[in-house]
Amino acid sequence: MKEVLLLTEKVDQAGTMLSEISKELREHDRRLVRIETLVEVAQGQKSLRGHDS
Repeated sequence: MKEVLLLTEKVDQAGTMLSEISKELREHDRRLVRIETLVEVAQGQKSLRGHDS
């Protein structure tokens, strides 16, 4: 019975860790999307400036 309780606790801890990792990955993904958007906007502005000159 003690082993079952210990195993259950370890599974719960692993689940908590996976949830935290998942949240971190989503935050990193959001940041990457923001960076990609900034790069695309900057490239668009560069191309517009090239047409103006």
